[in-house]
Amino acid sequence: MKKIMELLQNMKAKNEKKDNKGFSLVELIIVIAIMAILVGIVGTQVLPYINKSKEAKDFQIINSYGTAATTAYSSDAENVTADTTIIVYGTNKDETGKPAATLENEIKTLTGYDAAAKLHDKMGSKKGKKINAVKVEISLTNKTITTQAYEDAACTKPVFDKVVTQL
Repeated sequence: MKKIMELLQNMKAKNEKKDNKGFSLVELIIVIAIMAILVGIVGTQVLPYINKSKEAKDFQIINSYGTAATTAYSSDAENVTADTTIIVYGTNKDETGKPAATLENEIKTLTGYDAAAKLHDKMGSKKGKKINAVKVEISLTNKTITTQAYEDAACTKPVFDKVVTQL
């Protein structure tokens, strides 16, 4: 009988030790609530920066059109004798001293976006998704290449700031 009593006491002691392990349900709920509050506060602070970084990436893609235009102009400079305006994804024509169509094709090749749909796929921001035309102006008098993205093919609604590259 004495052995049975000792055995029961040992079992009771083991059960008490098991009960002290881990967290209670109330403690877990409190931790989850605190985490939810922190995520809510931090999330609202981070979201504007995410969109801002997407716009910066899109602006960099538009900047690549200026770089491509500089390269295209450099390789075809002897044919460009007057100020030239190129609307990428437009209907450019080669005129005397203004090889717009030739430069447009080379810009498309250098950027890797031969169609506006490919450009749309790369854009991450809401502003970037609206771009339907990229206007490149080569000014021989100012020795600059100006690149601007537009919502419409008529180039009346700019999306981002102009990018000016020196020749």
